[in-house]
Amino acid sequence: MPTDTASAKPARFTSPGLKLLAVVLLTIVMVIPLFIIGLALSGREERSDAAVADVASGWGAAQVVSGPVIFVPYDYPVQSVVDGKTVVTTQHDEAVVLPNSLDIKASAATETRWRGIFEVPVYRSGIAMAATFTQNSFNRLFPEGAHVFWDQAYAAILVSDPRGLASNVTLKVNGRGVLFEPSIGTMAKSATGIHAPLGLTGLPQALDLQTTIGLHGSRELSFAPLGEQTTARITSPWPDPSFFGNFLPVAQKSGRAGFNAGWNVPYLARGYSQSFSSAGDAMPLLGSSTFGVRFYQPVGFYQLVERSLTYAVLFVGLSLLLFFVTELVAARRLHVMQYALIATAQVLFYLLLLSFAEHIGFGLSYLAAAVATVLLTGAYAWAAFSSAARAAVLALLLGALYGLLYVILKQEDYALLIGASLLFFALAATMYATRKLDWYRVAPVGTAG
Repeated sequence: MPTDTASAKPARFTSPGLKLLAVVLLTIVMVIPLFIIGLALSGREERSDAAVADVASGWGAAQVVSGPVIFVPYDYPVQSVVDGKTVVTTQHDEAVVLPNSLDIKASAATETRWRGIFEVPVYRSGIAMAATFTQNSFNRLFPEGAHVFWDQAYAAILVSDPRGLASNVTLKVNGRGVLFEPSIGTMAKSATGIHAPLGLTGLPQALDLQTTIGLHGSRELSFAPLGEQTTARITSPWPDPSFFGNFLPVAQKSGRAGFNAGWNVPYLARGYSQSFSSAGDAMPLLGSSTFGVRFYQPVGFYQLVERSLTYAVLFVGLSLLLFFVTELVAARRLHVMQYALIATAQVLFYLLLLSFAEHIGFGLSYLAAAVATVLLTGAYAWAAFSSAARAAVLALLLGALYGLLYVILKQEDYALLIGASLLFFALAATMYATRKLDWYRVAPVGTAG
């Protein structure tokens, strides 16, 4: 009986090796949409940074406090030779004296401000500062022949963002109250802060300076250890402090109720002297070695999403590998376009994760995006393989992959170990499933479902 060639379906042929190559190439192609999602993540981070800057512009930025220090104006003669004649000119400068002892006690009450959907931690701090100066601090400070203007000497406190000053500030000079004024004075115009006249009539025997500053800021609060011996203590109800700078606390205690940290810094560890004949030499150094606390948000969701994208290609490839191995043992075959749809679903997981995280936090967002992706992929596998059992197994394995990715994100120290073990296990499972496969086989297959 003749065969009806017109109505017969042409046999389609496939090779496991070629199909695996197509899966690998498809995984590489998925780098493009993942890169686009990475660009979207960068754009959202920039908007978050802009929100922080917006809050800081009206509340106060990260604050660095240096002082109190004493500035003493003086004139001194300078000889030069002009046309063979000795000419004497008068130069003006300001000497800078740092305290013999400096004690800082700061408390920071934290709160959260919002700009749209973006969260910005801010604080209200009260900073008590006590500094002492001895007569020896001023010895051998001025050049020969200098005329010192003791009546114009002033104390200054450098504040990186004076917009955060919450109220007027009074300085106690040996118990006498003097109001601070804006700016740092004449020779330190590039610096920001406040200053107060000391009212001296001559070389002081000793000076005891005390003040309390109310200062608003955001994210960070730090101090410069300007004393020959500097002690500092910072307390706050913020549960997740991150201490940073040139010196870490010698004692600290933190928990759900907040933190309490103390520093003890000798000037030998600081790297510069206690006095300067010129303000120009002193100003670059006063804020060069600081210590403080960052009101840290434990691994923000943007950082977690960015870290998850680091492993995206690996997990897309492993997802496609699961379907490839399943196809080898199933009666149905998958088209490359079906693999493309499966890969696209895995890529969209990261976009869902980013968009949800901005509203409900990273943990819930990860759960929602993973569940949605696993259910979608499992339902598609059910239709593609016409087998609920295989679809359930694939969904279970995909869920395990996403669970493992979450563990990697939370356990950064063990990420390499977990990732290497996962790859080894995936390779071992693939080798076992294909141990008897003839990779040269070219066999006709049925119509893909």
